[in-house]
Amino acid sequence: MSISFQYLYVVLTAFTVGGLIVFSERWHGRFTGDYDLNKPQASHKVSTPRVGGLAVFAGTLAGLLVWGKPDNTTLHWLWPALFVAALPVFGAGILEDITKDVGAGKRLLAAFLSAAIAWWFFGGVSRVDVEVLDYLFSFWPVSLIFTVIAVGGCTHALNLVDGMNGLASMVSVLMSISIALVAYQVGDMAVFTIALAMASAIVGFFVWNFPFGRVFLGDGGAYFIGFILAELAVLLVMRNPSVSPFYALAVLFYPVFETLFSIWRRKFKRGVPVDQPDALHLHQLIFRRLVRVTFSREGKEALPYLCNALTSPYLWVLTLLNLVPATLFWDNPLLLCLGMLSFSLVYIWLYSRLVKWRCPRWLLLPSIFNKR
Repeated sequence: MSISFQYLYVVLTAFTVGGLIVFSERWHGRFTGDYDLNKPQASHKVSTPRVGGLAVFAGTLAGLLVWGKPDNTTLHWLWPALFVAALPVFGAGILEDITKDVGAGKRLLAAFLSAAIAWWFFGGVSRVDVEVLDYLFSFWPVSLIFTVIAVGGCTHALNLVDGMNGLASMVSVLMSISIALVAYQVGDMAVFTIALAMASAIVGFFVWNFPFGRVFLGDGGAYFIGFILAELAVLLVMRNPSVSPFYALAVLFYPVFETLFSIWRRKFKRGVPVDQPDALHLHQLIFRRLVRVTFSREGKEALPYLCNALTSPYLWVLTLLNLVPATLFWDNPLLLCLGMLSFSLVYIWLYSRLVKWRCPRWLLLPSIFNKR
């Protein structure tokens, strides 16, 4: 099977599973539907299946099962171990999607368990290119604790940005492609193959999610993708000394920064529990104060899915603000840090403007949407 057909096979498998979920909703919707339309973070108007993660999982797994015999035989043992490690967090996410009764704390513990299993299989963070810290990481308990917290935290973080049609899925595609490109440059064909398989599977799901939101990624999908991407970033740094450890943080920086910023504003600005959901994430402010306002100021009511979908491209562009330099300068710690700093400043500037209703006019949707 040719390489190009293998990736097409991944896309078609995920697309097919996603289609089966959508067209069989009448039988499983009462279990898998996201029918709580009044929760703070909800932006949809009808109950929607939230088990789209099954499509991503099936697509990635199917593609790797038929990959044949790659030049780098490491792939044969790397991907099965990676999937085994992902099972606890993927299972916890799917259970939450179906039962709506697996709390965030339990899902975070499942992410830590998956990260610990991956550490057992592959090892963990052993260097950050700071002499004192590298010495500490030479002791396995330190490496284990840091790796579990870092990988588990990044896994949990992706779920926070899964709030609009096409947002988390396209951001994940961009991050997967970045990892694949860097892996290709350093000759790590195992990481390259898995990263592209992941990107292809997400694309197959994306068709059903954007722009109409026929199926959601759900906790199972968000946690599965988040874990695989976090682990691939760690593996890329571990297996290739030329890749800066800061790249592993830079490639996942948007969901990580979103999580840290949300913790800060909830605890120190609003004085509420950090795990209490709200409607004050950046994507929700963009939805209400940049996208929906374009229609409301003209007295027109936009279709809910349209406003939802038009929100995501803002965040795709913001993600690329850091992701492009990270992909280009993966071996330069200074430029990687400057890229993350630039992203942080733009994020905080935009958030402060939106939360005060001082929306930059040039960020409003083109005037074509305002024409009668």
